[in-house]
Amino acid sequence: MTYYQPVKPLNRFWLCPLPAIDEGLACVPSGYQPPHVEPENQTLIERMLYSVNKTPEDAEWLSEYFADLPSYLTKYFAKRYIETHKEQGAQAANSYIREKMRPASERVKLVMDSYKHLPDSKKVASLRKRLDELDDEEQFNSNVSIFTSNKYQLGFDFDLSEKQKTKQKKQVKVRILAELELDELRDMAFTISNIVNKRAQLIGVQHGKETEEQLDEALPSIYEDVATLVRELGITPPRKYKEQTAESAITDISRMVCEKWWFGRLKSIRKIMREHLAIAMGQVSAKASPYASWDCIREHQETQKKNWEALQQRLLKDEETGEEAELSDTVLKSVSNPAIRRHELMTRCRGCEDVGNMLELQGLFLTLTTPSVFHNHYKKGSFIPHWNGASPRGAQEYLNNVWQRIRAKLGRDEIRWFGIRVAEPHHDGTPHWHLLIWVQPEHVEKVRDVFISYAIKEDKEELYPFFDRNEKRAAKKQSIQGPFNYRPRCDFGLIDPEKGTATGYIAKYISKNIDGFAMDGEVSDETGKSVQAMAKNVNAWKSRWGIRQFQFFGGAPVTTYRELRRFANQNKKAFMEYVFEQERSNLITIYLEAYRDLVGPFKPADVMENAELLKAIADNYQPCMETDNTAVTDTMKAADNGHWKGYIMGQGGPFVKREDLLITNSYEVLPFASPHGEDVRKIEGFVASGDLVKTRLRTWTITKKTKKNTETVYEFDKPSENPITWRLKGKKVTSKETIEAEAGALAPALDLALSGISDSSRSSVNNCTPSQKVQVSDQLKRLLEPYSVGGGLPPNIDDSALIALQQGSSIRIDDETSIRIRPAEHLPCGTVRPAQLVEEYQPKPDLSWLDDFEAKQPEPLTGEDENHEYQQPNLSDITVSKRPSKSWADYLEIIESDEWPIFEE
Repeated sequence: MTYYQPVKPLNRFWLCPLPAIDEGLACVPSGYQPPHVEPENQTLIERMLYSVNKTPEDAEWLSEYFADLPSYLTKYFAKRYIETHKEQGAQAANSYIREKMRPASERVKLVMDSYKHLPDSKKVASLRKRLDELDDEEQFNSNVSIFTSNKYQLGFDFDLSEKQKTKQKKQVKVRILAELELDELRDMAFTISNIVNKRAQLIGVQHGKETEEQLDEALPSIYEDVATLVRELGITPPRKYKEQTAESAITDISRMVCEKWWFGRLKSIRKIMREHLAIAMGQVSAKASPYASWDCIREHQETQKKNWEALQQRLLKDEETGEEAELSDTVLKSVSNPAIRRHELMTRCRGCEDVGNMLELQGLFLTLTTPSVFHNHYKKGSFIPHWNGASPRGAQEYLNNVWQRIRAKLGRDEIRWFGIRVAEPHHDGTPHWHLLIWVQPEHVEKVRDVFISYAIKEDKEELYPFFDRNEKRAAKKQSIQGPFNYRPRCDFGLIDPEKGTATGYIAKYISKNIDGFAMDGEVSDETGKSVQAMAKNVNAWKSRWGIRQFQFFGGAPVTTYRELRRFANQNKKAFMEYVFEQERSNLITIYLEAYRDLVGPFKPADVMENAELLKAIADNYQPCMETDNTAVTDTMKAADNGHWKGYIMGQGGPFVKREDLLITNSYEVLPFASPHGEDVRKIEGFVASGDLVKTRLRTWTITKKTKKNTETVYEFDKPSENPITWRLKGKKVTSKETIEAEAGALAPALDLALSGISDSSRSSVNNCTPSQKVQVSDQLKRLLEPYSVGGGLPPNIDDSALIALQQGSSIRIDDETSIRIRPAEHLPCGTVRPAQLVEEYQPKPDLSWLDDFEAKQPEPLTGEDENHEYQQPNLSDITVSKRPSKSWADYLEIIESDEWPIFEE
């Protein structure tokens, strides 16, 4: 028996799948192509490429070259591709990408692989998201690595991130540090410092019940746990001592949880990455920009300009006497001045040569460079295919390691030497060294063998004449027989006094690496450009990679030499102040006493004027010290006269040990003086024969310059209210000095005043009776009360006006009343009078007399102005120089440091 069920009607028949269309019945015009839909989430570069080539196949092919590279690097190739596509067609454009961009992209990926552990936009976004979720200690278990745990993955696992990329067809482009702006770096530093701080706090909670002694013992292990987290981010954690103590561990942890420390690290790494990627793209070479990229040179010059402007805006002030001095003038008198630094280097070189000649030592001139894999660009313009992706800093580390092995071998062989080393770049930024050393003549051959053997140890095979990296050419060269050539890797030469002095030989390397002094017309062999013009490139290269250009080996410290000169100059200054107060008869007596031991005739004092007498006395001044050790006095006099040889020999000679120095530096320890609670060592003088001699006798503080504001008040005779009858009686100009503050510097004080918060009377910070004046907030409320009834502010007061009020400006609330904030002042009793609102009333002038004049109609516009509005000028090419917004403490980061911020496994 068959049962038939009635068919139920479909409720939503439009959701049913449609039957396939028979191709024979479809009416499709001949040559019809379906329209291409622009893919979503395209970057700016991808949109530029899609505008000229809209086929999916070409877009997928181009993405292999552009997808994983920074946009600021690929923009050049994208523009060239579009131009070639429009002028020569798709085939020529694709050939350009294969021939030109493929080698560059491979080099960029090689460089980016060395920075893969660093945070980027995606990792930090994932970190920020997980940080919001992990609020309790259980989820943020310190025993589980937050970067490798599957349960608490924060997105920093590089391998997992790569796997997720393959699963997703399209995702937002990841931006590396080199692409981020400074405000984005600040946000990243804030996020990372928060998570490191939270990690440190949760680890500290586990030790909360321990005693103080137990906690001190646990601090080094807490540091290691937090430092591991920092290393996983690709950053070198701070470490003051190899064996951490409780005090050093807590200061290093303080750095790792500091947002400012992270911002400085990220900013330094960003600069390093950008320059390294510029080298990979071929932007640093003799054909492009020698030694450093254009961006690096521009940033270095802008930084120098801002630093100089900051110096000019500050003064040095003596805390005792109130004496002021220009900070910029003081800097120009120090070794920060390139000219003075060059003078000192030349003096030291000449002194080393004099010591070598006195001891009958042989001078050697050595050159040390890296294997070819460290070089990235040929001088003729093409890429070096076997470049290993190393940065100039990596090449410098290689040279340091080679020289350390050479020094160790010479030390084991008991060969003593001293000298100077100069580091300078090749055209592609790769450093090489020039060394000038002095050894005993019988050790010259041994030094030569040791130096060459260690210099050619790595990649030695490439120095043979039959070597070639191309297999076909190498097979043809196997039959070549020739001597081994070590000169591409190193060079060795003897200083011949008949051909020139050692100082004269090294002088050109010192000059062209500082300011190019006395090298007018000299042209570089590598770049073909003026040596003087390339000095700025070398300075930018040195600053970007943190490479120490000049280093002396052996002898006594230069800091002690400078302190001895400072002491002698202080004595001379005090002596000359005494001389200037003397009468002529006393000047003659001092002159005769000073020249009594002079051999030969000298000019009689009777025929000399006072100015000539003063100059003769000053020139003959000899500094002295209160000591029984004549060697100390002789050493101090040699330093004062710029006699480096006398200073070195007085200190014990070129091979003296530190513990055997005659004069040593003395430092004052300032406890907890750094922002992270560290002790700061500050030089205060020197120790000679057990006696402390202080050279820092005055305490100077850095302050901002005061700015003079002038106010002019005009006085009139007013016989009537009509201004036409007024006559100028005179004017009064008053000036008031105010400290030039940063924008918004008064805002914190104003916020405190407007909040209505004040210290209670007779409190720990307020020992005076409360002021009878009302608070600024009460005054402002009373003045604006009539307007608040209507539900708003006066028509001429908006948010920008209130901001201007906070910054010290005067604003008008009606036709006759204006207000301003009087800043807080220090009272004689030691308290601070809070900021107050000051009302200024000025009657509205009678301008009724203006009605007697007939307004003149404006003349009609002529020419193009009739039909065209005024066009604003194009200011895109004009550089606007802004005032530096940093505090002086922030500029201390300018000091060069050998610490490398990137962690290397």
